[in-house]
Amino acid sequence: MKIAVVGAGIVGLTTAAGFADLGHQVYCCDTDGDKIERISDGRIPYWEPGLVELVKRGQEAGRLAFGAGASPAVGEAEVVFLAVGTPATDDGEILLAQLWEAADLIGPRTDGARRLIAVHSTVPVGTAERLEARLRARLPSESGADVVSVPDFLREGHAVRDFFEPPRVVVGSATHEAAESMDRLYRRLSTTVVHTDRRSAELAKLASNAALAIKISFANEMAALSEQTGADYPDIARIMGLDPRIGPHFLGAGLGFGGACLPKDARALVRLASEAGAPQTVATAAIRANAVLPQRMARKLEAALSGLSRRRVALLGLAFKPGTSELREAPSLRLIAELKKRYPGIALAAYDPAVDVGMKRQLPAGVGLYGSAEEALRGADAAIVVTEWPEIRKISAEDYKSWMSRPIILDGRNCLDAHALNAQGVVCIGVGRLPAAPQGIPAYQGRHA
Repeated sequence: MKIAVVGAGIVGLTTAAGFADLGHQVYCCDTDGDKIERISDGRIPYWEPGLVELVKRGQEAGRLAFGAGASPAVGEAEVVFLAVGTPATDDGEILLAQLWEAADLIGPRTDGARRLIAVHSTVPVGTAERLEARLRARLPSESGADVVSVPDFLREGHAVRDFFEPPRVVVGSATHEAAESMDRLYRRLSTTVVHTDRRSAELAKLASNAALAIKISFANEMAALSEQTGADYPDIARIMGLDPRIGPHFLGAGLGFGGACLPKDARALVRLASEAGAPQTVATAAIRANAVLPQRMARKLEAALSGLSRRRVALLGLAFKPGTSELREAPSLRLIAELKKRYPGIALAAYDPAVDVGMKRQLPAGVGLYGSAEEALRGADAAIVVTEWPEIRKISAEDYKSWMSRPIILDGRNCLDAHALNAQGVVCIGVGRLPAAPQGIPAYQGRHA
C-alpha cells in the first residue's frame, strides 16, 4: 500500500519506517524542515534503539522517503497517518492545533478514490468524528475520506520493538470497509487487532495510560507505608506481582511516573471526565500522589545528610526512564526544583548517558551537567539514583568510596544491590526498605521520613 505519515516525531518516524520495512511505500513529512533534513541524512534526532538502522533500511530499499510539508506523495497515499504532537495544558486540555494543521494538508486523492485517514495521535474523545466532518466540508464529495482512530501504544525506548511486536493494535472505525483496510495493513504483524468504534478507541488510549499511572502511584504509596512499618517493599511487590490478577509490571517504587505520555494522558482523562460529569477520583489521587514524591526524597536526603545548603549532591540519571533522552515531565526535573527550593545553596551535579550538553538548556540554572558518572560523583556528599541506566548499576562500592566525600546513595529506583553495597561500607538507602547501615556509619532513620 501507499502510506503517508504526517509527523516525524518518535511515533511518526517509527511508524513510517516500520511500515516501509513491512514492504509498503511510505512518505513521511513534517512541518519542521530542519528535522526532515537531518533525518534524511541519517541523523536521527532521538535516542531510540534500532530506529537509525530501521530508517536506513527503508531508505536503501527505496520504500521510505521524506519531505517537508505536503507533496504529491500525500495525494497518492491510500492511508494517511496523522502522528503529530498534541500537547496538553497543565489542567489537562489536549491542544489539537497541529492535528488540524496536518489535516488541512490533505487534499483529494489523485486517482479520485476514497482514502483512509488514521488518527495516530492522542486526542480527546470525539476527535475522529470532528476530523471527518472537517474533511467532508472541504473535500469534493466524490473523493471522500474515512477517518479511523488507531491510537499509538509505542513506548519511548522500546518504540521499534513495540511496532513489530505490539500486544494489540486498536482500530476504531465507523465502516466495515475501513476496518477491513486496516486489517490488511497490519496483517503481517503477529498480534491481535481489536476492532471497536472510534470513541472507544480514543478513550482506551487515555484509560490505559491513566491505569498505569494509578498502579505506579499505588506502588509508591505502599513503599512509603513499608518504610513507616519496617516492611520491605521490594518483597511485597514481588509477592503482589505473582498474583495473576495483579501482575508484576509497573509495581516498582521510586520517583514516580513522567515522560510525554502518562502525566499528560492522566490529566486529560481527569479533565474529560469532569466535563462529562463522571469524575475520575482515583486518577486524580494518583496524580496528586505522584506530585509529592520529590518532597519525600528530599526528606530522605535531609535525614541522611545534614546541612544540605552547603553540600554537593550527584544526580545519577535525568531521563524519565532508561533507553530515552526524554526530559519532558521527568521526575529528575521535579526533584531538582524541590531540592533547590528547600536548600538554595545546594550544589547539584548531574550525569545521564543519553542527555548531552545540548540538553542543558532544559535544566534549571546552577545544575552542573557532566560527561561521566565519575565526574558527577567526584567530591559529592551524597548521590541519588534517578534513572536506572545499566551504566549506573555497574558502579562499584570501591568507586563510590573513592570518588565521593561520603558514600551515601539514595537509590530512587531500587536498582542497586543495597545489601552488598552496605556490606562494603557504602550507605545505600532504597525506596520502601530499611537496610542496615555498615559498621561505624549511623543508621538511616527512615521511619521519620
